[in-house]
Amino acid sequence: MNSLSAFWALVVMAGFAELGYVTLNISAMPVYLRETVGLGESTITAVGSVFLLTEAVFRAPMGMLSDQIGRRRLIVLGPLLTVFTSLATLLASHPLHFIGLRAIDGLGAAMLWPAVYAAIGDAVPPHKRAWAMSFLNMTYMSGVALGPLAGGLANDLTGTKQASFYLTACLFAAATFIAWRFYPNDGHPRAAEPNTPAETLAPRALIQVLRVAPGHMLLAFVVFFGVGLILLLVKLYAMDEFGVSETLFGVGLVAPALVIAALSVPLGRLADRLGRTRSIRWGLSLAAVVLWSVVAPSKPPLAWVLLAAGLGAVSFVLTFAAWMAELSEIDPARRGVILGAAGAAQGVGSILGALLGGYLYEHVPLALGAVQIPSHRTPFIGCALTLTLGAMLSWLVLKRDAAPNATPPPARP
Repeated sequence: MNSLSAFWALVVMAGFAELGYVTLNISAMPVYLRETVGLGESTITAVGSVFLLTEAVFRAPMGMLSDQIGRRRLIVLGPLLTVFTSLATLLASHPLHFIGLRAIDGLGAAMLWPAVYAAIGDAVPPHKRAWAMSFLNMTYMSGVALGPLAGGLANDLTGTKQASFYLTACLFAAATFIAWRFYPNDGHPRAAEPNTPAETLAPRALIQVLRVAPGHMLLAFVVFFGVGLILLLVKLYAMDEFGVSETLFGVGLVAPALVIAALSVPLGRLADRLGRTRSIRWGLSLAAVVLWSVVAPSKPPLAWVLLAAGLGAVSFVLTFAAWMAELSEIDPARRGVILGAAGAAQGVGSILGALLGGYLYEHVPLALGAVQIPSHRTPFIGCALTLTLGAMLSWLVLKRDAAPNATPPPARP
């Protein structure tokens, strides 16, 4: 396999896929379910949580499967599923229909992302891995920047909430084509590392892998529980708190997110220089501080919210590149299933956070003496608390890695 061509195929494909997932889950679904179908926020987040649940359940098995049969088949099939579910959503009417379709989307995401990150690990040497992962962060931030704008424009220009689903179908079709056409066929059996027993898809094999890094799994769960509290509610919060339109919400994200996307590769290099552990600790601490700055009882200025969003994105990029590099080094012979297991922990945290966040948003205002905090701010306070806990855990769980500027060891003969 040509490692360079495989790497760039993955980056471009991931860009279309992430743009599709952001448009679908953050922009299209919450607004469509509330404004057109008439569901409340608790039900909306329950539907979104099914996507997260299915992805969490299947991430580790799909990562393990990619170790066995190669990455390409899963990378092609994953986004293809969401081409069809995006269009089928427009025919759905009952909450159970939406739940079933989001479950299929979650299965597709579980096929795609562990295989993509493991394929990056396959193609890039360890001392450049955080830098390489930063390219996927760049595609993620581009999706965050353009997804809400693309979905909002599609809806506002057509005057219908259905238009963004046609857009997501096109985005996932493009991702499928790129993976099928440009990612090399790697379906041959993968060579095992010396003295490494062959993996099976048995649950016992997964449990054995999870025992390798229980602290990492706990940290993944805690951080993404906090993220899940607000993940599916950001757009609704902006509409309710500031009265913005769908298009204006998207426009407000473009500039900061594109700047962060441009900084993703330099931040990946910074993570390589700082070391994985230090980058994760600093990134989580910055994210917690930023979120506390916008959860004051009074309404925060919109300009500061946008700036804080940019700073939070910087912390995410720095943390996530180092985090994925950290996971990829735990057990290189089982890279796919390790990444899948971490994704499962992240997914379970996101699910529980999203379910609780929807309930808090709809039903739980806070009273601090004479200060009344409306319910739509409550999930953001919970997120700030949880990220603070995650930053503290990172100091307990992660061991200091090798000197960041150390010369990589020579390859074994």
